[in-house]
Amino acid sequence: MTEKEELEEEVRRLSITDDLTGLYNHRHFFKTLESELTRMKRQKTSLSLLMLDVDNFKRYNDTHGHVEGDRVLKKIGEIIKHSIRHNVDSGYRYGGDEFASLLIGASLEQALTIAERIRLTIEEAGFEDITVSVGLAEFQDGFDLERFVKSADDAMYVAKHSGGNRVYTNVL
Repeated sequence: MTEKEELEEEVRRLSITDDLTGLYNHRHFFKTLESELTRMKRQKTSLSLLMLDVDNFKRYNDTHGHVEGDRVLKKIGEIIKHSIRHNVDSGYRYGGDEFASLLIGASLEQALTIAERIRLTIEEAGFEDITVSVGLAEFQDGFDLERFVKSADDAMYVAKHSGGNRVYTNVL
Protein backbone atom coordinates (compact mmCIF):
# COMPACT_ATOMS: atom_id res chain seq x y z
CA MET A 1 0.00 0.00 0.00
CA THR A 2 1.30 3.46 -0.83
CA GLU A 3 1.46 6.20 1.76
CA LYS A 4 -1.44 7.97 0.02
CA GLU A 5 -3.58 4.80 0.10
CA GLU A 6 -2.79 4.27 3.79
CA LEU A 7 -3.79 7.86 4.55
CA GLU A 8 -7.05 7.49 2.60
CA GLU A 9 -7.83 4.27 4.49
CA GLU A 10 -7.15 5.98 7.83
CA VAL A 11 -9.45 8.90 6.91
CA ARG A 12 -12.18 6.42 5.89
CA ARG A 13 -11.79 4.51 9.18
CA LEU A 14 -11.94 7.71 11.22
CA SER A 15 -15.07 8.86 9.38
CA ILE A 16 -17.06 5.77 10.46
CA THR A 17 -15.65 5.27 13.97
CA ASP A 18 -16.54 6.84 17.30
CA ASP A 19 -13.34 8.32 18.79
CA LEU A 20 -14.08 7.43 22.40
CA THR A 21 -15.39 3.87 22.21
CA GLY A 22 -13.82 2.56 19.01
CA LEU A 23 -17.25 1.33 17.92
CA TYR A 24 -18.78 2.46 14.66
CA ASN A 25 -20.61 5.81 14.74
CA HIS A 26 -24.27 6.77 14.27
CA ARG A 27 -23.88 7.68 10.60
CA HIS A 28 -22.28 4.32 9.78
CA PHE A 29 -25.09 2.54 11.68
CA PHE A 30 -27.72 3.65 9.17
CA LYS A 31 -25.52 2.95 6.16
CA THR A 32 -24.80 -0.58 7.43
CA LEU A 33 -28.41 -1.18 8.43
CA GLU A 34 -29.60 -0.36 4.92
CA SER A 35 -27.17 -2.82 3.33
CA GLU A 36 -27.91 -5.54 5.92
CA LEU A 37 -31.66 -5.20 5.34
CA THR A 38 -31.08 -5.66 1.61
CA ARG A 39 -28.90 -8.71 2.23
CA MET A 40 -31.33 -10.18 4.79
CA LYS A 41 -34.24 -9.96 2.33
CA ARG A 42 -32.18 -11.41 -0.53
CA GLN A 43 -30.84 -14.30 1.55
CA LYS A 44 -34.09 -14.80 3.47
CA THR A 45 -32.32 -14.80 6.83
CA SER A 46 -32.96 -12.94 10.09
CA LEU A 47 -31.64 -9.70 11.52
CA SER A 48 -31.90 -8.51 15.11
CA LEU A 49 -31.20 -5.11 16.59
CA LEU A 50 -30.19 -4.20 20.13
CA MET A 51 -30.59 -0.65 21.38
CA LEU A 52 -28.91 0.06 24.73
CA ASP A 53 -29.19 3.05 27.03
CA VAL A 54 -26.92 3.49 30.06
CA ASP A 55 -28.97 3.72 33.26
CA ASN A 56 -28.08 6.51 35.73
CA PHE A 57 -25.37 7.89 33.44
CA LYS A 58 -26.14 11.58 33.93
CA ARG A 59 -26.00 11.24 37.71
CA TYR A 60 -22.78 9.19 37.46
CA ASN A 61 -21.21 11.80 35.17
CA ASP A 62 -22.30 14.67 37.46
CA THR A 63 -20.95 12.89 40.54
CA HIS A 64 -17.69 11.47 39.17
CA GLY A 65 -16.86 13.89 36.36
CA HIS A 66 -16.68 13.63 32.60
CA VAL A 67 -13.32 11.84 32.51
CA GLU A 68 -14.75 9.03 34.62
CA GLY A 69 -17.96 9.10 32.55
CA ASP A 70 -15.88 8.69 29.39
CA ARG A 71 -14.15 5.72 31.02
CA VAL A 72 -17.56 4.08 31.55
CA LEU A 73 -18.58 4.66 27.92
CA LYS A 74 -15.26 3.28 26.68
CA LYS A 75 -15.64 0.17 28.85
CA ILE A 76 -19.19 -0.38 27.60
CA GLY A 77 -17.87 -0.16 24.04
CA GLU A 78 -15.30 -2.85 24.86
CA ILE A 79 -17.96 -5.07 26.44
CA ILE A 80 -20.17 -4.77 23.37
CA LYS A 81 -17.24 -5.57 21.04
CA HIS A 82 -16.33 -8.67 23.07
CA SER A 83 -19.95 -9.85 23.41
CA ILE A 84 -20.87 -9.92 19.74
CA ARG A 85 -19.55 -12.21 17.00
CA HIS A 86 -16.35 -10.83 15.47
CA ASN A 87 -16.63 -10.11 11.72
CA VAL A 88 -20.36 -10.99 11.78
CA ASP A 89 -22.17 -8.55 14.06
CA SER A 90 -21.42 -4.88 14.54
CA GLY A 91 -21.52 -2.44 17.46
CA TYR A 92 -22.25 1.28 17.37
CA ARG A 93 -22.21 4.29 19.62
CA TYR A 94 -25.61 5.58 18.67
CA GLY A 95 -25.15 8.85 20.52
CA GLY A 96 -24.34 10.12 24.01
CA ASP A 97 -24.89 7.16 26.31
CA GLU A 98 -26.84 5.08 23.78
CA PHE A 99 -25.42 2.14 21.87
CA ALA A 100 -26.70 -0.25 19.21
CA SER A 101 -25.72 -3.60 17.80
CA LEU A 102 -26.77 -5.32 14.58
CA LEU A 103 -26.89 -9.09 14.99
CA ILE A 104 -26.68 -10.65 11.54
CA GLY A 105 -28.66 -13.85 11.04
CA ALA A 106 -29.50 -13.96 14.74
CA SER A 107 -32.92 -15.21 15.77
CA LEU A 108 -34.76 -13.53 18.61
CA GLU A 109 -33.57 -16.25 21.02
CA GLN A 110 -29.92 -15.90 19.95
CA ALA A 111 -30.15 -12.11 20.17
CA LEU A 112 -31.69 -12.38 23.64
CA THR A 113 -28.69 -14.45 24.79
CA ILE A 114 -26.27 -11.83 23.45
CA ALA A 115 -28.28 -8.97 24.98
CA GLU A 116 -28.34 -10.67 28.39
CA ARG A 117 -24.58 -11.31 28.19
CA ILE A 118 -23.94 -7.62 27.49
CA ARG A 119 -26.34 -6.50 30.25
CA LEU A 120 -24.84 -8.82 32.86
CA THR A 121 -21.22 -8.00 31.96
CA ILE A 122 -21.92 -4.26 32.30
CA GLU A 123 -23.71 -4.83 35.61
CA GLU A 124 -20.66 -6.77 36.87
CA ALA A 125 -18.12 -4.21 35.56
CA GLY A 126 -18.03 -2.54 38.97
CA PHE A 127 -19.23 0.95 38.08
CA GLU A 128 -21.38 2.41 40.87
CA ASP A 129 -25.07 2.26 39.84
CA ILE A 130 -24.24 1.80 36.13
CA THR A 131 -26.41 -0.71 34.30
CA VAL A 132 -28.07 -0.76 30.88
CA SER A 133 -31.60 -0.97 29.57
CA VAL A 134 -31.70 -3.01 26.37
CA GLY A 135 -34.38 -3.04 23.72
CA LEU A 136 -34.38 -5.93 21.26
CA ALA A 137 -36.20 -6.28 17.95
CA GLU A 138 -36.06 -8.92 15.24
CA PHE A 139 -36.91 -7.70 11.75
CA GLN A 140 -40.51 -8.59 10.84
CA ASP A 141 -42.49 -8.62 7.60
CA GLY A 142 -44.02 -5.21 7.14
CA PHE A 143 -41.13 -3.40 8.81
CA ASP A 144 -39.09 -0.81 7.00
CA LEU A 145 -35.83 0.63 8.32
CA GLU A 146 -37.55 3.26 10.48
CA ARG A 147 -40.11 0.84 11.96
CA PHE A 148 -37.36 -1.66 12.78
CA VAL A 149 -35.28 0.93 14.64
CA LYS A 150 -38.40 2.31 16.36
CA SER A 151 -39.38 -1.17 17.52
CA ALA A 152 -36.01 -1.71 19.24
CA ASP A 153 -36.02 1.86 20.58
CA ASP A 154 -39.55 1.45 21.99
CA ALA A 155 -38.48 -1.80 23.68
CA MET A 156 -35.48 0.00 25.19
CA TYR A 157 -37.79 2.73 26.49
CA VAL A 158 -40.01 0.10 28.17
CA ALA A 159 -36.94 -1.56 29.73
CA LYS A 160 -35.70 1.79 31.04
CA HIS A 161 -39.07 2.82 32.46
CA SER A 162 -39.61 -0.58 34.05
CA GLY A 163 -36.69 0.04 36.40
CA GLY A 164 -33.73 -0.39 34.06
CA ASN A 165 -31.06 -3.10 34.08
CA ARG A 166 -33.17 -5.38 31.92
CA VAL A 167 -33.69 -6.60 28.39
CA TYR A 168 -37.09 -6.09 26.81
CA THR A 169 -38.23 -7.32 23.44
CA ASN A 170 -41.04 -5.89 21.37
CA VAL A 171 -42.48 -9.16 20.10
CA LEU A 172 -45.47 -8.48 17.90
